[in-house]
Amino acid sequence: MDLGKFLERSSLKLILLGIVVAVVGMALSGAGFVYSSGPDFCGSCHSMNHVYYTWQASNHKTVTCSDCHVPHDNILSMMYVKGENGMRDVYHEFLRDYPDTLYFTPKGKRITEGNCLRCHFSTVENTAMAAGGQSCIKCHRGIVHGQNRSPGGVSVE
Repeated sequence: MDLGKFLERSSLKLILLGIVVAVVGMALSGAGFVYSSGPDFCGSCHSMNHVYYTWQASNHKTVTCSDCHVPHDNILSMMYVKGENGMRDVYHEFLRDYPDTLYFTPKGKRITEGNCLRCHFSTVENTAMAAGGQSCIKCHRGIVHGQNRSPGGVSVE
């Protein structure tokens, strides 16, 4: 069979197939993005057990990990940081070399501080916190994940 004739007779079917594949692919990608933003996914790694259980016992148990730990200014930065964090977490989980206590990177701290103010701006709008330059985490670090005094990370057998 001639390729030209095949494409001529089947072009509409191929276009429709391409549209169906694209829609299914986008739906699956979106579902994966939403699922991987949640605490059940994040808490499934051994190194995040303490983080997950302290989150469950906190007043913030109604928000997802991504609500605090990825930027919300636009979808591209959200996806980039989410991918970057995910790859770093998988890398350290695979090598089993997470530190006993998890600390914010400077970038992670900026993102989380911005998300604190995004959700709690009405609480701090008439205080020095609203002007910026102040640290929510400096005083409130233990609210969601405790003071992190228990051993965490991944022990190497």
